[in-house]
Amino acid sequence: MRGDLRRALALVRRRTHRGPPAHVRLLERPDCGLCAEAYRALRRVSLDVPLDVERIDITSDPALFDRYALRIPVVTMGERELDAAGLDDRALRAWLRA
Repeated sequence: MRGDLRRALALVRRRTHRGPPAHVRLLERPDCGLCAEAYRALRRVSLDVPLDVERIDITSDPALFDRYALRIPVVTMGERELDAAGLDDRALRAWLRA
């Protein structure tokens, strides 16, 4: 019993993020399976890397639609952009930490 509690507390300490979360934007459109998978990947990665994910619908802005329609899903952080279609969690985590 006591060992289980120690392991649980160690896991909570390891999963507790220090510092503010990184702000990332997921550029997507409705009914996009790749976009949904990219969002799920960001949620999984956020367990290890603190993230604040903002979902942006590119169909609501003609300029965004013209720029990203063929590339979505795209993850942006600051000035950096990543075409996230088909990326695994490890590659996404490495890009976020770089």
